[in-house]
This record gives sequence, structure tokens and C-alpha cells, in this order.
Amino acid sequence: MVFTPDGTLIIRSKEYGDGSEYDIGSTSSMIPDHYVKRIWRKPGLLAGINRARTVQFINKSPDSSDRSTAYSATETNNLLVFRVGGYSSGEEFAKALWVPANGKPTDKSIVTLGNKTGLLKDILKKTNTLSTSRSFVGPDGVEYKWKIIWVGNDPAFPEATFRTLYARHSKHPIATTARLVSRDGSSQDESYPIYIAEQGLNIQHYIVATLAILESFSPSSA
Repeated sequence: MVFTPDGTLIIRSKEYGDGSEYDIGSTSSMIPDHYVKRIWRKPGLLAGINRARTVQFINKSPDSSDRSTAYSATETNNLLVFRVGGYSSGEEFAKALWVPANGKPTDKSIVTLGNKTGLLKDILKKTNTLSTSRSFVGPDGVEYKWKIIWVGNDPAFPEATFRTLYARHSKHPIATTARLVSRDGSSQDESYPIYIAEQGLNIQHYIVATLAILESFSPSSA
């Protein structure tokens, strides 16, 4: 969905390329213009004696040449540590100590997000008993909700699901992991995206950290 008049093409950031990847004849391949930043996720890598799994989140500069690591998440046994920057030198921002049952993490896992620590079910709350959505309160006091969106049978974008972040009283989504253009790869590719709207830039750490925790706790892709 594009939030500009029909026939209007707006590219607010060159990080999405020079426009050549867009199919101008179809608005379905256009990025909604309220998304102003994109981060790419590398596939998880296993390393070390204890087989730690690390996922790196790559910055995308306006000219698409920045390959620096914005965030990293390392999971060793039952501990997930999320850092701002590289996995060996970045500043710790969030973590999850998984409390398993039947081999799977549970809502009784202990999560630290920014300066808050508590049970996962209290930090990332279910919106209701049957819902797959999870909400958290940002440092601005606003409640945000990650919702799983079912894609359906789309041969161009074969993942079964993606996540989109909403906020109370916001007209448009705050962030999404939807693959909006052909340059966005699948979950097995480096170019697996996170798009962030301008309203989400001030809570970017929280957006990526909560996504990393939820994807490890309950992967959204089949």
C-alpha cells in the first residue's frame, strides 16, 4: 500500500537504489514512502566450541555502501544477548534467558530490554490469550505491537509470514519485515529486511531488539 497519490513515485532515501528496481507500471512493487530506513539481516552463523549462533544486522547508508554492523544477537545455549554494534565489541542492550519446557522457550523466560527486566510475558505481552501478537512499551511510554501477517501463497515472496509493528494512534505501521522489493532476499539471504518508519527512528534499538527476541522465541517464517 502506498500512501501518496496514484501515479506519484517518491523515493525518500537513495538507500533503496536509483529507482531502477521499481516496476513503475505497478504500485505493488513500490516501497510505502513513510519507511525511511532499512536494515538487512544476515543468516545466523554457528561458531566456537559451544556453537554460539550469531545474527548480524547491517546498516544501509543513503548510498548503499555502508556495510557496518548496526546490531548483533548471539545465542549460546539458553542465553540470547543483543548488542548495539558487533557481537564481540558492541554494547549490550537486551538479553533473554530462556526457561524451556519440552525443549522450547516459554513465557517464563527472563528478558532484559533497555533498563527493564522481567518475565517475557510481562515485557513482551500477548495482546490476548489466542493472539500471536506481542506488545511492549517503548522508552517514550507508547505501547507498540508486533503483529504476524500471513502472506499466503505468493510465489514471488514465499515466506509464510512476516511481522509488522504498530503503535497506538499511528496511521501507518512503524516497522515491518515484509519483503517489499525484489532486492529483499529471503530469510536465508543477507538482504532479509527490516524497514523502519520515521516515527520509529527514536526507538530503533527497541524495534530490532524485540524482533530479535521474538524471532528466536517463536520464528515467524515456516
